Amino acid sequence: MSIIEKANLPLGSVSAAVIGKCGKEFESFVSSFGVELLFSRENKKTDSAIKDHADVNVLYLGKGQAVLDTSQVDLAERLKQRGIDVRYASNEVSGAYPGDCRLNIALVGKRAFGRFDIADKSVRELEGIRRINVRQGYAKCSVCVVNENAIITDDASICKAAESEGLRVLLVEKGSIALPGHGYGFIGGASALIGKNHLLFFGDITRHKSFEEIETFLKKEDCLFSYPDNYPLTDIGGMVAIEER
Repeated sequence: MSIIEKANLPLGSVSAAVIGKCGKEFESFVSSFGVELLFSRENKKTDSAIKDHADVNVLYLGKGQAVLDTSQVDLAERLKQRGIDVRYASNEVSGAYPGDCRLNIALVGKRAFGRFDIADKSVRELEGIRRINVRQGYAKCSVCVVNENAIITDDASICKAAESEGLRVLLVEKGSIALPGHGYGFIGGASALIGKNHLLFFGDITRHKSFEEIETFLKKEDCLFSYPDNYPLTDIGGMVAIEER
């Protein structure tokens, strides 16, 4: 097993990842791919619908470095045991939007998309990363990373910014993704790469309004995809991959 060098971009098969609360059936589905799941804890300072979401409370920077909200003490210890260099956010993830977006940054290769006016200090000081400001505070929630040069998003501001950066982008319709307590969830929170060129959707992606476009886009990018067909497509806060084999 080895630590993933580039955030959100495994080169091998993901062997360990952080994930929020989800059903036992879905846990078993993810585990069937050989992924050991580490669970983020409830952050009671945020909206109850996203309080345990990994993309809200955990930001993996790559190269074995992670930033966590102070609510994640137990998880921090488990990550340290695996050789991850953990630091806590200088400002807690709390309150209503955008106070809950301090770690919600979409890292795509050497680019970082997010609202850097409210991002945590540790994120603003990232070296070797091009910071791209977007209007959407829930940037990581809104970005499905396909590879270093391609993403799927349901946010127009991120789409425009990513295209300006030379990325290949598929803009999909909002909706079709469940997020209990809200009208709908986000595509990034309902997906994650579990291997190079292998995308996992957190539920039946075939029922998404933009499925045909998604399928065509992934085929062009030589990216396989898997999903549990007996589970509604759900924003569970994404999955933060930390180790691969």
